[in-house]
Amino acid sequence: MAMDSKASDVPRLFYVHGSGHTGDSFSEQARAFAGSAAVSLPGHPAGVALDSVAQCADWLARRVEESGTRRAVVAGNSLGGAIALQWALDHPAQAAGIVLVGTGARLRVSPKIFEMIDNDWPACIGTLVDWSVGADAPAALRDRAESWHLAVGKETTRKDYAACDAFDVIERLPELRLPALIVVGSEDRMTPVKYSTFLHEHVTGSHLEVIPGAGHLVMAEQPAPVNAALASFIKPLT
Repeated sequence: MAMDSKASDVPRLFYVHGSGHTGDSFSEQARAFAGSAAVSLPGHPAGVALDSVAQCADWLARRVEESGTRRAVVAGNSLGGAIALQWALDHPAQAAGIVLVGTGARLRVSPKIFEMIDNDWPACIGTLVDWSVGADAPAALRDRAESWHLAVGKETTRKDYAACDAFDVIERLPELRLPALIVVGSEDRMTPVKYSTFLHEHVTGSHLEVIPGAGHLVMAEQPAPVNAALASFIKPLT
């Protein structure tokens, strides 16, 4: 991919949300880090959703190029973390670093989730929110998470989970040669801590932060420790 000769050499920070969510899930980070961008994937809710993690990674690469920066740091939650991994593998010239938030190198999805989406979408939203936040998460965060699903809708959310279910880059992890921060909530029920531990063990030089008491939406639920870890991570890169 050709890069603009006037593009900045300073890496820009991008955030990519999870299944059925929007860029609002990273609003606390977008406010905290000047010049960073929380993107909403196609179909979330504007446009038509993409079919695979690889397609999303290619879309992200175009967004990075269009932003006028040569290289980027991409932080992604869940599906967004899968996209960050795929982007770093498929577009290494752009990748200055990745931040993997509540995600995994393989994201198999329980058939129960697809059954809930197909058979009772309103009830499914409540269950997905329950599984996405810790026991002590504020009601306002639950309401926000519900609003994302309502805005994005059933079909796109299902497509997101299908993309996750097909995602598997375990065999490609040794290819990664870039700074990587891995963040997970200790109470994450969607992508348990063991997923992040596996990433840490197989991504050379990565750093793992486990946030006590937080769930899957750790960056929205406990932004202060996440932002502190992110600030320490990006300082030598920018």
